[in-house]
Amino acid sequence: MQNVMKMPDNFALKFLVCVFVLSGMSSCTYYFGPNKLTRHFKSAITTNAAVYDYSASIPAAVTKYNKNDSIIEFYSRMPIPEKHEIVDRDFVRILLAKLAQGREVEQVNASIIKLKPWAGHGSTGIFHKSGDYDFSEISWCSLLYLFGDKPELLYPETRDHVVNVLIGNSGAKPNTIMPGTGRLLRETENHILMGEVSRYLKNQWLHEHGDTSFAFDNKKNGIEQWMLNHLDEKFRGGFYEFNSNPYAGYSFQAMNTLFSFAHSDTVKHAVNKLLNELVYEYSLSSINLSRYPPYRRQMWRASNTSFDWDPISSILRVLVNRKTNAAYPIRERQHGLITLLLNYNLNDGLTKLLLNKNTSYFAKLGHGRKGSPEIYTGGTNYVLSAGGVQRGKLSQLAAHPTILILNDKVMHADSCFRLCGKGKMPKWNNTGVYRNFACANQAVVIPPQYKPVVEKGSWKAFYSSALQLSIFTYSDKDIGLMMVANSASAPDEKTLNKLIADNAGLNLKNQFNLSGTGVISYQLSSPKNKWVITKVNDKKVDRWYDKWQRLKVEE
Repeated sequence: MQNVMKMPDNFALKFLVCVFVLSGMSSCTYYFGPNKLTRHFKSAITTNAAVYDYSASIPAAVTKYNKNDSIIEFYSRMPIPEKHEIVDRDFVRILLAKLAQGREVEQVNASIIKLKPWAGHGSTGIFHKSGDYDFSEISWCSLLYLFGDKPELLYPETRDHVVNVLIGNSGAKPNTIMPGTGRLLRETENHILMGEVSRYLKNQWLHEHGDTSFAFDNKKNGIEQWMLNHLDEKFRGGFYEFNSNPYAGYSFQAMNTLFSFAHSDTVKHAVNKLLNELVYEYSLSSINLSRYPPYRRQMWRASNTSFDWDPISSILRVLVNRKTNAAYPIRERQHGLITLLLNYNLNDGLTKLLLNKNTSYFAKLGHGRKGSPEIYTGGTNYVLSAGGVQRGKLSQLAAHPTILILNDKVMHADSCFRLCGKGKMPKWNNTGVYRNFACANQAVVIPPQYKPVVEKGSWKAFYSSALQLSIFTYSDKDIGLMMVANSASAPDEKTLNKLIADNAGLNLKNQFNLSGTGVISYQLSSPKNKWVITKVNDKKVDRWYDKWQRLKVEE
């Protein structure tokens, strides 16, 4: 009888294809095995004392929210959806808002008691068709802790249903594996955080309400120590899904939920430290609570030029406005409701850094092997943000234009000065940023609302009297240069002539004389593993950003 080769079934074939593809992904440094970012970054990196002021951030009791807040009011007035196994995450938000206002309490409880988890835990994918329940589960944890001890709002039988049915993660064994992958692939960061915070908080609830078994004692069963180690990994190595939309917002929500409801001071302090660090890094990348940085995950979003898409910006606007009693716009609703109900607050130092940059700085953030660096230079009323680089489509990295964001309440990249590399986004190396200076191998794109106050040949000078900023640009074939300077008056012909004279002896395709710094050297068509800047005042710089430290800030 002739031997016949047995072909793998559809699942096995898909699995083999997936393994083959992933083996070539630069992103596999995260998805295969332990978090390798922590192997590169050995120690804490922040030097700004404002970040380490925890006293104002950790409340003695639950933060008192304004139940008549416009975001709470918005969700509270929405009808309870009739479909109970609903995927829409607004469903839990509606119930939270109604309980926060004490509205339709009986109907809310009746709705909850009928609910079952609408999907499984972990990421949805080709091997796990029904996942993503973690996005709802983490919000059920907030509902439990906010109202679980208020039987007039959350009836005891409803509370028990939330604990026993709607929050599924519990017990002594953390799960960091992506479902359906034969324990081969690591789960994504946001799912690990949401799932394990839910586990920690359900364990804590059960343990404190009578079940003192080993499985639910976070200290004895090792879950608390695992959580502390995991938070420390994020602090030392940063987030693989850096600046990601929407995932960064859900990671922030998970950490805020843990901070708000963990009863361990050690855990509360550790997560507060990490949240403060993330806010500090955000402050370097933003002005007026807006930014447009490179990121990882969902590259299709790269073409969106609105600053409204950044979930961390939305969260921080709510936190700042809560601290300053200012109003906030409609766009903050998605993450705003949970942020309002939870406890994390900005300390005074971080609030000042977010709102009042009164010194100039230059910051470089490394994201490890085959990542994209973040490079920022900023000061009063501006931040100049490098757009980063994509390291192949499977890297999940997305680059943006190098962009000058001014403190002028513009919310759209098309209304900003910006630089792009040649060709489409996958070809860019938009890392040509140094102190108050940017360069690229394409002309500077000038926003339509700005007209030069003086120009000469390829040189132009612009001025904002409201911000007291001068912007100088040079554009020629295969070259675009931009420089920002504080200025009490508009640049005139004499000022521009001096800048031109200072650079007269240089080949601007690879050198620029930057006032107050010296000659900056650059390679405009650098490979994707090297910083575009090559020398400062004839001194070589470290161009291999795969090995940059987590954060280096120079003031």
